[in-house]
Amino acid sequence: MPKKTLKNCTVADAYLAVLADRGVDYLFANAGTDFAPLIEALAKAQALGTPIPEPITCPHENTAQHMAIGHYLVSGRPQMSMVHVNVGTANGMNGFLNAARGYVPMLFTAGRTPTNEHTLKGHRSLDIHWTQEMYDQAGMTREVAKWDYELRNGEQVADIVDRALSISMSEPRGPVYLSLPREVLSLKMDEFSFDSPNRIHPATPPYPDPNALDEVASLLANAERPVMITNWGGRNPGVMAPLIELAETYAIPVVEYRNRFVAMPPRHPMHAGYDPNPYVEEADVIIVFDTVVPWLPSQVTPPDDCMVIHIAADPMYQIVPVRGFPADISLTCPADIGFRSLLPVMAEHANGAKDKIAIRRDKITAAHAALEEGWRSKLEKEKTQSPISPAYISHCLNNLRDPDTIMVKESPLMGQYLDIDRPGTLLNAGAASGLGHGMGVALGAQLAAPGKLVIGTEGDGAYMFNVPTACHYVAAEQNLPILWVVFNNQHWQAVHRATLGLEPDGYAAKANRQPLTHFTVEQHYEKAVEVSGGAGFRVTESKDLMSTLDKALEVVTGEKRQALVNVVCGPT
Repeated sequence: MPKKTLKNCTVADAYLAVLADRGVDYLFANAGTDFAPLIEALAKAQALGTPIPEPITCPHENTAQHMAIGHYLVSGRPQMSMVHVNVGTANGMNGFLNAARGYVPMLFTAGRTPTNEHTLKGHRSLDIHWTQEMYDQAGMTREVAKWDYELRNGEQVADIVDRALSISMSEPRGPVYLSLPREVLSLKMDEFSFDSPNRIHPATPPYPDPNALDEVASLLANAERPVMITNWGGRNPGVMAPLIELAETYAIPVVEYRNRFVAMPPRHPMHAGYDPNPYVEEADVIIVFDTVVPWLPSQVTPPDDCMVIHIAADPMYQIVPVRGFPADISLTCPADIGFRSLLPVMAEHANGAKDKIAIRRDKITAAHAALEEGWRSKLEKEKTQSPISPAYISHCLNNLRDPDTIMVKESPLMGQYLDIDRPGTLLNAGAASGLGHGMGVALGAQLAAPGKLVIGTEGDGAYMFNVPTACHYVAAEQNLPILWVVFNNQHWQAVHRATLGLEPDGYAAKANRQPLTHFTVEQHYEKAVEVSGGAGFRVTESKDLMSTLDKALEVVTGEKRQALVNVVCGPT
């Protein structure tokens, strides 16, 4: 096999060389004293012109983690982050949890506090090196990591990097964790050789069992009231085309329940909206794909004779300790593979079900038309209201975007007002409900797609979770001209609604303001972006929204600077 060889190098040199050779584009990093050998290796590589992942300074770990996630969601290539020993790992756990629950591959790395008190190069040189040490630093990641390890020596660098990346990219995909002791990174080697190209690749994805596939096709073709439900199905860019073909050809409604991506374009007549309940309560066949929670059992359950089918790389969702949804058939495969496999088998069963399919089509098309009319009516009613309606903000952003625009959602952005018909153009990485993901995802997405407009939408509470000064700094340093839009409703709406749901007639429901859910200080978020050279705008009236967005867009596209629009709005 062809090999690459480094002479007179350190383990840190070898580590960076292997990462670059394996296609890792960026090192999203928040550095500490444990980085010393790595920083020396980065400087050496830059001086000598040696290929390495490009280092990106991230002033907060949340930014680093979500930039890695955002880049992968657009590029399909896993990226790496590195943080400072135990405290950096702790700060990075929000992003790590979002990656794990969102099945996003990522190489999450951290320095390891030196254990040697003297003699070895890289030994403890500051008092903090004693108090930072933990018995098991990786332990805090282990409940959600697909794999974790600590680099032990230079000879294993290529094997460890290859194992980390191949496990991360094998289905079901997910993040891995690697700790890097300072003494090990500092070790000198006379020579280091590694295979190039790599010979350790991710496992091929699983395919559905042919007998089970035939049974699913028969059930689906002959159903009278079938429905498909998904949450993150659109994260896989290969899903949209075969899903549309399946739903369109065989008249199957698709519900995107609390969706974080778009699998079915909302304008498509087979799009059945965002509420699964009316479909679940009368369904005779339900296909759940890429969804841990397809409905709330406290609100609705399917009929006893309804067949429930799950399609996912891990249809048992082993990441979740308790999950009691019916699973009459489970197809183990990524959803795009499942749909492409199902289409030809469906054709074999559909001839005898033409009348049923025709009846379904008329019913679903009429239901979709009613949805569209409801959405239109809501928008018409609210487009001049004060404070500004999130429906109207969503409508205006839709008018601003082009078909390739990437929109990042950590806000009350309403998907029914977005004419999205291309995969990978709406991103929401909050799979573990870890707020503070949107701005990092937008930054990573813009790095991966520098020619596209990226619009990052944030709720005001979520905006603060992002450590926005860190994100605005990265946008300025890396010349990432993102349009930021803050939906400023001055409270945490999800917490407010959860309290009302628990005690609809309680004291909190009767209070003017629920404790711990409202912001009582008027926040001028448009000022924060100015600290890093961006342009800030504030809007309080609907009549000014579109013109202000146009001005902000001109800053982004014309001046190539980031801009933020702080929109004072009401609830959804």
